[in-house]
Amino acid sequence: MPTVRAATANDLPQVGRALAAAFADDPVWTWLAPRATWADRAPGWFATEARLQLEGHGEVLVTDDGRGAAVWSPPKRWRTSPRETVALVLPSLRLFRGRTPRVLRMVSGLEGAHPAEPPHWYLSILGTDPAHQGRGNGSALVRAVTDRCDAEGLPAYLESSKEQNVPFYARHGFAVREVVRPAGSPTLWTMWREPQG
Repeated sequence: MPTVRAATANDLPQVGRALAAAFADDPVWTWLAPRATWADRAPGWFATEARLQLEGHGEVLVTDDGRGAAVWSPPKRWRTSPRETVALVLPSLRLFRGRTPRVLRMVSGLEGAHPAEPPHWYLSILGTDPAHQGRGNGSALVRAVTDRCDAEGLPAYLESSKEQNVPFYARHGFAVREVVRPAGSPTLWTMWREPQG
């Protein structure tokens, strides 16, 4: 199992690159962002999101090789703060271009589907550079927090934007809660995990 650690500011460029590579063919992300802007602008967007989490309430975890990353929010801290929203405006306009209204509608729809109670950890982003998938990076990044959830008796929540990833999350104790298409987006699977053991 790869080693997982908390990301530092020095990791952010690599986090941005790894996550941009991981989501380059994702149905939801390709619906949100034009392909023409992805390679140049997605790494910056993901690095900015990770930086905001590091500076705010979230946790950014990376694998020891820097090829996988996860963004987790602790209980009752999953909503995007006004400061985070403002800081993401310019990177979002650059990445999403004319699709920004679509992004805002989808985010609003996802927030409406997000359970308010009970308190839970939220996995907002998980990705591994495709050249390094299949080596346990994703599992290590999930287990780093789900093991803590089990020890503390807390559930966890996520949205999967790829049906093929649903069995991966199921192996880690998540079950499909709802199938949603906010703002007419491609399908997403909301998943919930009760603490185990």
